[in-house]
Amino acid sequence: MYKLNRIIERKYMKIPFFVQEFTNEMEEAVVDALRNESFVNGESVSKFEEEFARYIGTKYAISVNSGNSALQLSLMALHIDGNIQKVATPTNSFIASANCIRMTNAQPILTDIDARDGGIDVSSITEKVDAIIPVHIYGNPCDFDSVKAFAEDRHIPIIEDACQAHGATYKNKKVGSLSDVGCFSFYPTKNMTVGGDGGMCTTDNEGIADKIRSIRDNGRKTKNEFDKLGFTMRLNTINASIGRIQLKHLDEKNSRRREIASIYKENLIEDCILPENENGKSVYHQIVIRHENRDKIREKLTNNDIGSAIYYEKPIHLQPFYLEYDYKLPNSEKFAKEVLSLPSYPSLTNDQLLEVCEHVNKIIG
Repeated sequence: MYKLNRIIERKYMKIPFFVQEFTNEMEEAVVDALRNESFVNGESVSKFEEEFARYIGTKYAISVNSGNSALQLSLMALHIDGNIQKVATPTNSFIASANCIRMTNAQPILTDIDARDGGIDVSSITEKVDAIIPVHIYGNPCDFDSVKAFAEDRHIPIIEDACQAHGATYKNKKVGSLSDVGCFSFYPTKNMTVGGDGGMCTTDNEGIADKIRSIRDNGRKTKNEFDKLGFTMRLNTINASIGRIQLKHLDEKNSRRREIASIYKENLIEDCILPENENGKSVYHQIVIRHENRDKIREKLTNNDIGSAIYYEKPIHLQPFYLEYDYKLPNSEKFAKEVLSLPSYPSLTNDQLLEVCEHVNKIIG
């Protein structure tokens, strides 16, 4: 079982929904980087990129300061940068999946979802689009064959939003290596973190990699030349040093997450956990149940000092910033009323998991 040196609880509950980890190994890496490297563009950054690319199975990995930035810079590197362009992405995701499109002045086309697992439903896309951003939601690979067929038929690029799916596979290939560009987030709640905000772009295309590197550094061409619009979106050395430690333990932690999912499946008296993609292997960033009595289940857990969360209580198309588009996406709207995420972090004990199941079963039984 994955063990931590120290655990910092986000909420002081008997069984919190999430715990923030900080190990001695992480601390030692930070101190070493502070003492021996430049705070910006230190050696840890390039090593983290090399190691992450090797792990995902791509030629290049380019670190940035957030998953949102990874998505935005990937679009810009693919020349999605004008208000006549349209990019499809599902509404069941964190709002960054759509905001990144608007940040490039393109128009988001929000799609409905497959009601079985919350992944993108390409059959709901009725407009001509210039790119597509499928989301590997909850750590579960989306139906990538349908996405690939859709994109190839229209000759458009694919940007994978793998921000929740570090280490997940689809047909034995890591997500983030299936498309033109893969995008990852290292926010503290993710399967691996950098001790704060951070992100990564992965690609086999040298030209795309070079553009992302340039744009993340203010459009830099050489030390004193800047030939394109850019931003300060680099990952700092300290975060990269933590990311390298986290990456070393990622498979171990993901294995524990799969164990946790199995324990839930074996002990919940109703088959209400969202299914794993039949062609994929989930890393269970979230363990999500779907039930018509979701609110009663959550109330029961809260009353017994057990954390839970709803991802996502309000789909993107119902957020105030997106109401102007006037979307009607019935699967997503019903889905949002029924899903609940249970505690799923690697340091949970089996006894804690059984206690969660006991309280959930009292409502669904």
